[in-house]
Amino acid sequence: MTIHALPSSVRILLPADALFVIDVLRRFERFRNGYDQRHLDAAAASIRDRLGDGAVDGLMSDALLLDNELRLRTSGDFEFMAEGVPTATDGEITLLRMIAALQDGSFKLAGQDAADLEIVQSRALLMLANKFASRLASHGLRLSRNMLGPNWSARPIAPQRPAGGKAPELRVVATMAG
Repeated sequence: MTIHALPSSVRILLPADALFVIDVLRRFERFRNGYDQRHLDAAAASIRDRLGDGAVDGLMSDALLLDNELRLRTSGDFEFMAEGVPTATDGEITLLRMIAALQDGSFKLAGQDAADLEIVQSRALLMLANKFASRLASHGLRLSRNMLGPNWSARPIAPQRPAGGKAPELRVVATMAG
């Protein structure tokens, strides 16, 4: 047996920068649920506290546009966890990885992330996510795809069948950081 990824019931704790970014977007989702201005005020306050006054207007505008496009392209089916939860849904992880890819100029990876979100017409979403990613980077906040969970592209290997009625051998695969 070879293990390639964590079971779906295991959640990865988000790095502080990724949690900050997804919480800004989660606040927009909360705002849409009841149109309570306090959620937008909280998003603006968190941006101000973390990145300074100069970042607030641009990031709020970019986040609003990104949120609108995400809702449109996913028919409102995009799931967010509650604000402050240090883990993320698969969709949130994919969105964060898209933002990280765009910050690195990896547009092909970002396009694959859009496809993973089942967004067929992704041009506008990628453009808006790129604007959001660029503005975050211009204020000193950069995300890393490698810090956002295991390699989701790993494909499971089909289990080996025992030959001649023998029990299958257990293979343990480990990697040591050097």
